[in-house]
Amino acid sequence: MTDKHVNIPEELKNSMVRLLKFGEVPEDQAQLFLSQMELYKRIKPQSFDERELAKIREKISPIFFDLYRTIFKKLLSGSYDDRLYQMFINYAYMDEEILNPEQVNTLYGMLDETETPGHYPLYNLADWLKKIYSQEKDPSVNEFEQDYYEVFRELKKRGEIQEADKAAYENDVERRLSHEIDNLFRLGQRICCGQVATYLPLLHSGMISKDLASARLTGEKLTDSFRRVLNVDFSAFHREIVYYRPELIANKELIMKQIFPYVILVPTFGARAVMWQEITGRVRNSPGRLLFPLFTAENLDDLVVDIMARFRWELSRTMSSSVQNDSHQNSLVGEYSDYIQFYKKNAELSGEAKEKLRVQIDKYRNNAGDIFAADYHTWVNYESRGMLRLNKVARNILFKYCPFSRQIRQDLMKHPLYSPMITRYDNIRSKKLTLMEARYTRIVKRGLTLDADLNGNLMFHRM
Repeated sequence: MTDKHVNIPEELKNSMVRLLKFGEVPEDQAQLFLSQMELYKRIKPQSFDERELAKIREKISPIFFDLYRTIFKKLLSGSYDDRLYQMFINYAYMDEEILNPEQVNTLYGMLDETETPGHYPLYNLADWLKKIYSQEKDPSVNEFEQDYYEVFRELKKRGEIQEADKAAYENDVERRLSHEIDNLFRLGQRICCGQVATYLPLLHSGMISKDLASARLTGEKLTDSFRRVLNVDFSAFHREIVYYRPELIANKELIMKQIFPYVILVPTFGARAVMWQEITGRVRNSPGRLLFPLFTAENLDDLVVDIMARFRWELSRTMSSSVQNDSHQNSLVGEYSDYIQFYKKNAELSGEAKEKLRVQIDKYRNNAGDIFAADYHTWVNYESRGMLRLNKVARNILFKYCPFSRQIRQDLMKHPLYSPMITRYDNIRSKKLTLMEARYTRIVKRGLTLDADLNGNLMFHRM
C-alpha cells in the first residue's frame, strides 16, 4: 500500500473519509467501512486469505453502493466541482492508499480527456444511470431476469403492492435508480471483474494488472473491435422483424433489421464482458444491453467475440420462443441443443468427432450455450480463415445461422468443404434479392421513397 503523503493532488488526500462525509454515511456505517478497509490494507500479499477478503467485501459492499447512490444524486442536483466526487462516480475510486501514485494521477487526468464517440451506443455507468433516473431508458433486468415492470407484477402477486400503485411505481425515479444500482451495477460489476479472489467494489491495485491509461476501454477501441468481428459475422446484430407500412407495402412481411445493443462501461478493472439482456422488456425489436469493464488487460477482440456469441444465443432463444410449432428446432438454439443432446446417434459424425464432442460436453458441463460460445470463437478466429477446426455438423449449423461476410465467402470458395454450402447460400440469397429489388423498384416508380428499414433490409441481402 502507498504512503498517504505521496505526490498526488491535494484534493485527493484522505479521499475515503471525505467521500463518506460527503455521502452523509451514518457514523456507525462510516466507522465500519473505515475499519474494514484498514483491515484490508494490513493484509500482506504473501499471507492473503480469500476468506478474509470475502468477509470484508460482504461488510463494505452495501455501504459502497448506498454511498454511490447518494453521491450520484447529489451531483445531479447540485454544482459540485470537486474532482474527487467525479473520480468516485466514474472510476469507483475511493482511497489513494490502495492505489499507487501513478494510478491515482492517471485517473485524475482522465477526467480531462474528451471521449471520442464510437459507432455504437456507448455509455459510462454514470451517464447510463442518468438515462434511467430521467426515465429516458427503462431499468434493466435483475439477476432473476425480471425487468422493473415484472418486479411490480411480482410484488402485486405477493400482496406487497396494489394495482392502484402502478403509476406511482413506474414513475418513482428513486426506485428506478435503486433498481439499476442494486442489479445491473452491483451484480454486473462483480461479474465483469471476473476475479473473485481480488474483487472489491472500489478500485484497488490488487485487481489492476496493466497501466490504467492503456487498459481503459473507449468508444473508438470498442467500435474497432466490434467492426472486426462484424466483418466476419455480418449478421450478428440483425434480427427478423415484422414490417408493415401499407402506404409502401400492402401486406405485412418479415425483414431483417440491424439493432445495436447498448454498451455500458462498468467502473472496475475486469476480465469479462457480460451479455446482460438481449432485448428490453418484451419488445423484440428493442436493443439489448452489454456490459464491459471500464478497464481490462484482456484481449478486447476475445471479449467481443464471446459476448456476441452469448448475445446470438439468447436472442435466438427469445425470438423463437413466441413462434409456434417447430420454431425451437428451426433456430440456432434448437439445432445446436439437438446436435449436442443426440450426437451419439448422429451418423454424420465420425467416431473421432463424437469423442471430441464428448470431451467438450464434459468440459462445459453439458451447457449448450457455453459449447456454442466456444465453437463460435473457433468459427470467427479460425474457420473464417480457412483453418478447419469444427466437425461437419457444427460447421453446417454455424454457417446456417452465422454466415460469413461476402468477402470471406468468396475467399473460402476454394475449400471443398465450404464450396457447396457457399454456392447454395449465395444462390438462395441472389434469387431473394432479385425479387426484392423488383418489388422495391416498383415502390420507387410510384414516386415513393424507401424508408430506412427497407433500405437496411436491401443492404443486408446484398452482404
